[in-house]
Amino acid sequence: MVSNKKIEIFKKSWKLNKSFNISRSSKLSAETVEVKISDRNFVGRGECVPYGHYNESTDTVSKQLEDLIDFQNINELSTENIHNFLPPGAARNAIDCALWDLECKIKKTSIWSLLNIKVPQTLPSSYTIVLDKPDIMIEDALKNNFYPTIKVKVDCNNLEFILTKIREQVPNATLIIDANEAFDIEVLRNNLELFNKISVDLIEQPLPHSNDQPLLDLNSTIPICADESFHTTDDFSNIKGKYDSVNIKLDKTGGLTEALKIAQEAERNKLKCMVGCMVSTSLSMLPAAILYSKVDFLDLDGPCFLIKDQENGISYERGKMIFKNEMCWG
Repeated sequence: MVSNKKIEIFKKSWKLNKSFNISRSSKLSAETVEVKISDRNFVGRGECVPYGHYNESTDTVSKQLEDLIDFQNINELSTENIHNFLPPGAARNAIDCALWDLECKIKKTSIWSLLNIKVPQTLPSSYTIVLDKPDIMIEDALKNNFYPTIKVKVDCNNLEFILTKIREQVPNATLIIDANEAFDIEVLRNNLELFNKISVDLIEQPLPHSNDQPLLDLNSTIPICADESFHTTDDFSNIKGKYDSVNIKLDKTGGLTEALKIAQEAERNKLKCMVGCMVSTSLSMLPAAILYSKVDFLDLDGPCFLIKDQENGISYERGKMIFKNEMCWG
């Protein structure tokens, strides 16, 4: 059959159930761009979250996608060649994931079968404690102490009090701390004893990506994870000797295609992997969940902060992600 692709672009806003605060910003809604690619009677969908920290917005991402439609024969687009037309980032992620979804629809199969990955019925979920007043953060840990992984957003303030009290509420959970570039090397060094004492399992992006050279001389028994310092396979050389782990986010990689390559390369380099997310819907989580068997840490709790998720999304119940037979992607 002759391909006759059509691409539609939708800006969407999803209200949050509380303010999502990190060391450098806060927000009350998740602003996404959704792409639909139609081919005859089949429709594939993809979602991305433009991130201001990387000079993206819903307007700039939509413009990238509109330019792609204007100047490229979209019938030629595929997951194998999309990297030739869009740089890594949110726009390419939306297109790449929509193309994967479309392929599943055309072939009348699931993404799991397409990639020969065992279909999970459930997966362990993480839960993020956002930066707030210490007592609110500690109370949040108590309310959600059934999650197997707890990630705590931190800055340089009240670290010992907050983390010690949170660890008391979640004594058996995997504990990740995420500074979002808020530390300097002295803050990090001075708190390593504390982090070891309370059994932190992973320290995510402690230093600014533009000033992470001091990590070369850091002696930490706790793995250091690159987030803002790592986007694509091209960055492996830049993080060598500084990081023990990488955070794979599809909005950074430019989609599932590149993310799968990163997971394979990380294993070859003997680095741990986290698959992470922006605050967004299950339409973003499902492509990322494909990596579950290839990573050490699952951090896919984005929909937990939405008042309303996509229809046929992932259910989050008592610390588990639950997958149904019919989902909104793949």
